[in-house]
Amino acid sequence: MCEYLGRDSVGFGEITPRLLKSYEQYLIRGRHKLNTISTYMRMLRAIYNKAVDAGHTKYIHHLFHKVYTGIDRSHKKALEMPQLRVLLNGVVRSRVLNKVQQTACVMYKLCGMPYVDLQQISMDSITDGALSYCRRKTGTSVNVPVNGDILRTLRDLDLGNSDMNTESGYRRYQSLLRKFNAGLSRLARKLGIKGHVSSYTLRHSWATTALHSHVPVELISSALGHSDIRTTQIYLKGFNVGEIEKANRKILRYMDGR
Repeated sequence: MCEYLGRDSVGFGEITPRLLKSYEQYLIRGRHKLNTISTYMRMLRAIYNKAVDAGHTKYIHHLFHKVYTGIDRSHKKALEMPQLRVLLNGVVRSRVLNKVQQTACVMYKLCGMPYVDLQQISMDSITDGALSYCRRKTGTSVNVPVNGDILRTLRDLDLGNSDMNTESGYRRYQSLLRKFNAGLSRLARKLGIKGHVSSYTLRHSWATTALHSHVPVELISSALGHSDIRTTQIYLKGFNVGEIEKANRKILRYMDGR
């Protein structure tokens, strides 16, 4: 919102339904997806609610009532497996795109690790074939397996570390994220993959693949570092009618003793 208003800070007293609606329109004009707009609005609402609880501002009934704070489940985020294989294994000659591809591979192999967490991990966090880290977003502790192939890729990438507790560190991370997402888009186009591809595509694709591999949702949630299983269910792309029909036939055959 500071970027929208063209200044460094916004007072709680300035936040009105009219300003929020105007900000929402600004985000729409910027071609942001509904889920992105919802994330921004829910973050603002969480900060506002904390300020109300702390006595920094007064409560306004239905302040966020007219802006989008829901979840657009129609937006497809996960890649189909054939496309995912091409994205992660397709041949590219560019050294820059090759590094983007290797980074995408390691994020996917580390159970769909978010880019923000990849920038925080250190080799010292890997012991006995497992990487232990805390999700930046939720603070949840996550443990994921690390084999020799992943370990070598991490060393080759030499990702460094962004201290996001400082302004300069956070700005560096934002710059790296923009460059990585731009690189992913170029990589996808180069390999003939249509549609939007970003760092979160890898995360949603891992979760969806895990679901289709019959991994329990509780385990998927733990691997993703979600604090609430309902968040995990947002990630998961549903099965199509053909897959449900196949499963149903199997169940009915079992009932009939075949």
